[in-house]
Amino acid sequence: MTMKRIRFAVLSLSIVALAVAFQYRSGKELLRAGSALKKCRAAFAPRSVFAQSGVLWSANMETGGQDLSQWYFGLNSTTTPCCSEGNPGGGIFNSGIASAGPSFDVAHGGTYSALLKISTPSNPTSGTRLFRWIEPQTYSDLYYGVWYYFPQGYTPTTFWNVFQWKSKGTVEGNNPFFILNVGNRPPGDTNPGAMFFYLYNQNTLTSYSPQTYINVPVAGWTHVQAHYVCDPVNGHVTFWQDGTQIFDVSSVGTRYADGDCQWSVNNYSDSISPTPATIYVDDAAICSSQASCQ
Repeated sequence: MTMKRIRFAVLSLSIVALAVAFQYRSGKELLRAGSALKKCRAAFAPRSVFAQSGVLWSANMETGGQDLSQWYFGLNSTTTPCCSEGNPGGGIFNSGIASAGPSFDVAHGGTYSALLKISTPSNPTSGTRLFRWIEPQTYSDLYYGVWYYFPQGYTPTTFWNVFQWKSKGTVEGNNPFFILNVGNRPPGDTNPGAMFFYLYNQNTLTSYSPQTYINVPVAGWTHVQAHYVCDPVNGHVTFWQDGTQIFDVSSVGTRYADGDCQWSVNNYSDSISPTPATIYVDDAAICSSQASCQ
């Protein structure tokens, strides 16, 4: 009788141990499944979820080196087909001898960036432009950010447009307003020939000198951030380079009275040396606050 009781007790303990082991394993599997589900939901979360952080749109160029389709996405969407004409979010436009595409030559974050390449002269200009219009057409007060990489020093003869806003009016047409150009330090400067950013108002033909002189680095990333208030009279334009304010223009027209606002990152010139000229851009964003577009 005693031996039977011992056998029964051993059997009972074995059953309990098996049950505990099963529950422990099941719990781990549930945790793994829950973690995988969270990752899946994050990967396919609608754009509006990301917009809660203040980022209305972004392009990290990480589409596997296939395309620059992030520039075509509609408002709060990541499903707009790539490269189709007439899609609502933005587009890529080339003129003259110009091209834009993904590249793994250099990257600010991840593996890929966007390579923008032009050859000049090309009667009369060459340019490639990565456009976003849906956000500035929807919201008048926005922040814009993008990282640039200049692999070598270049010298433009007249202008070199790398960042701009345009406005399309019913009478005036579709024309640039504020442009961020690249120029060169003059002879006699402490760093003659070095590249730097300057601001130009195409609508009033006004050029603005930098408040703080910062060179554009060669073979290194530099961050350009801007605040643009789209208004025909009381517009506002502010630029920062690597966190330092370099321009601030207030109480100025930033669109046509009956027009919209459109933003683009560019490589656009009529004459630049050496040619072809290649630059890279990465981690572009449009935001509702400055902190979100760092």
